[in-house]
Amino acid sequence: MATINYYPNKGKGVSKIYVRLKIGRNKVDLRQSTMLTIEDATLWKSETQLAKGKTANIKKLNQRLRKLRTVIENEIYDVEKDGDRSFSDIDGKWLKKIILKFNNEEPQSEDEGLVNFADNFAKGLENSTYKRNGVQYKYSQNTINKYTNFVKQLKDFENSQHGKFKCSDVDESFAYSFLEHLGDVKGLSVNTKGRYVKRLKTILKQAEVNGMKVNPKYNLIKGFEGENIVTFLTFEELERVIETPMPSERMGIARDWFIIASYTAQRISDLFRFTEKNIQTIEGGRYIVFKQFKTGAYVEVPIHYHVENILKKYQGKFPPRFTDNEQSNRSILSQLIKDVCKEANINEIVRGRFNGKIDNYPKHKLISNHTGRRSFCSNFYGQDGWTIPVIMNISGHINESNFYKYIDKEDKTHSRNARALFDKMKVKSNEKQNQTLRKVN
Repeated sequence: MATINYYPNKGKGVSKIYVRLKIGRNKVDLRQSTMLTIEDATLWKSETQLAKGKTANIKKLNQRLRKLRTVIENEIYDVEKDGDRSFSDIDGKWLKKIILKFNNEEPQSEDEGLVNFADNFAKGLENSTYKRNGVQYKYSQNTINKYTNFVKQLKDFENSQHGKFKCSDVDESFAYSFLEHLGDVKGLSVNTKGRYVKRLKTILKQAEVNGMKVNPKYNLIKGFEGENIVTFLTFEELERVIETPMPSERMGIARDWFIIASYTAQRISDLFRFTEKNIQTIEGGRYIVFKQFKTGAYVEVPIHYHVENILKKYQGKFPPRFTDNEQSNRSILSQLIKDVCKEANINEIVRGRFNGKIDNYPKHKLISNHTGRRSFCSNFYGQDGWTIPVIMNISGHINESNFYKYIDKEDKTHSRNARALFDKMKVKSNEKQNQTLRKVN
């Protein structure tokens, strides 16, 4: 006996209505979007398998659901009485074809599929370029990997919804469901989810450029970021890390890499690519010279004396890597530098994000591979002679808006510096007044 049940795929707000078809105990169990939408999922009544209310839209929705039920039941009956077919012929494609026909839509071609287009988009980046400030650049492997991973998440979402999506299906409701999946099922952070939404919109823009049918409402989808909380180590804390003996060789190596990051402002993707060949003497000064992996920018980083001391420790070379695998190096360093900072008693309770949750934690728990880069930008920002362009020239930030995400705008050091400058102005003003009085007398 066949059982047909409807249900919204969300508990509130605009939601797609899905149908679940079961035949027998284990013979058939299918789920598929009906392509019908309820404007407020809280109006759904599971007892009646219909929406409650008397508005024209609800009446029309319920009428369509009743008709679809009848259509599905008739199609099942046709299979039962057909001697050449059996319940094994009733599968997802069979049910989807019925729903498409019911909604007067033709089955989509491969080219119209959202996942298929996104996959081709990601693969095409390898031979594509983009323009920034009038200069043409190739996409980095890092960017290509990010879009490739995005496609995997999109495929997982599609599988969880038991249906195929077209580019024209993407609207705010789709984005909301996708975000719920990324958060509730995948457990991704707020910032990661926001970046995925931006990539989704980028792909839809390209689909529109290619002349494909898209839903104009995709333009209403907005990327987002979580609260920007900057965790960094002050100069005093970095000195404490440098002076603290480490209990193991691996922790010592991790400490050295972290100090290099804190005085060069470079990303982990660049740090582990440094070799002695990157060290050059220019006009009498020593620099680390290289092209940044992420941006392709040519950078000359003056070597700080703490970095110089580390290089001497390793006979003019950089510290050894932990493994030959870049991703493993990142993971190992990320954990070890937390242990390093704990060993150095970096235990001040501060507000930060740990495992996606914002709360107050011991500072060593919040240290990550990016903390060194953030420490450089935050520590040197506001120092005498350290203008934003000077810092950005070393860090390789392309614009100030991104740079400001790396500094602690709430850091009280800057207001203390301003207080000191005010006091100096007052002293100078008093001295000037006293000189004037002496001249008068």
